[in-house]
Amino acid sequence: MRFSAEKVKEIQDFILKNIERSPSNISELAQSHFGISKPTAFKYLTELQKANLIKITKKGRYPNYVLVNKKKTFRYTDVKNLSEEKILINDISPLIKGLKKNVVNSFDYAVSEIVNNAIDHSGASEMRIVFTQNAAWTQIAVCDNGIGIFNKIQKSLKLDNPGDALIELSKGKFTSDPEHHSGEGIFFTSKICDDFKIVSGGLSYKGDKLGAVLENAQKDKSGTSVYLKIYNDSKTQSIKIFDEYSDLEKTPSFYKTKISVKLLESDGVILVSRSQAKRLYRGFEKFSEVVLDFAGVTEIGQGFADELFRVFTNKNPAVRLVPVNCCKTVQKMILHVGAK
Repeated sequence: MRFSAEKVKEIQDFILKNIERSPSNISELAQSHFGISKPTAFKYLTELQKANLIKITKKGRYPNYVLVNKKKTFRYTDVKNLSEEKILINDISPLIKGLKKNVVNSFDYAVSEIVNNAIDHSGASEMRIVFTQNAAWTQIAVCDNGIGIFNKIQKSLKLDNPGDALIELSKGKFTSDPEHHSGEGIFFTSKICDDFKIVSGGLSYKGDKLGAVLENAQKDKSGTSVYLKIYNDSKTQSIKIFDEYSDLEKTPSFYKTKISVKLLESDGVILVSRSQAKRLYRGFEKFSEVVLDFAGVTEIGQGFADELFRVFTNKNPAVRLVPVNCCKTVQKMILHVGAK
């Protein structure tokens, strides 16, 4: 069977986008998805190999395929005197100019914000940017050897642990220098990117369109590393992300935030106490709408729910709390405390 050029591209794009999650059975996945034969799937895999877009890392009956990456690393010293604008124009822009306009716009914003944070807040003496690209996605990592982002926030707010610092950061309005920064950069960057990750001080924060996860990371690595990954065929328009959470006709203009409640859990601790709720809603009064994403949370206690949905709401009637992705157990407890 002969396919049109459009169909061939569709099949090959499918292979490229799914090869990382199915490296050893990508042929079978393509066969099943498109109803094509094994020889046809093998033909397109071979063409992608010849184009140097994929390669085999393990031969045999079930070969293992991976994407071919190209990398470039930039190293900088005297960080406090760097210019994010010059870095973007001289180093990054030439590498991403061939991508779709919306992807370029997203990287322009994300790289500028993260590099500026490193320059102004990290206290680092060195910084490096690692550019990685393949046929499916582009990633830009900004790494510094500074104090560490979670450590700095923890000290600034006198918090009990760096995990609480991450929660404050994810809300979108924290900054240790309010005179010069709004604190919005990381919030919007995490929404613009398909995959967004911060690694610092033994913690790894992964935030993307499917939610957020807090995990343990390498503890002896100093500084902060931020990973910005966007698929080359991404349809995300950065302006639409800004429009979803901000409105120039409202006060404040950045009026809406979204936070993953699961970030508050640690070591399997169930959210039961009022003190946990207070940690969560700290700073909520800066917004008029807060979307609380309960994805992954299987249970909450009466005290936690009452403090969050009744006590806080009564004290802050101008702030609307919007719980989403609630399981039946969580939804039942929210209704129990009389949340509207």
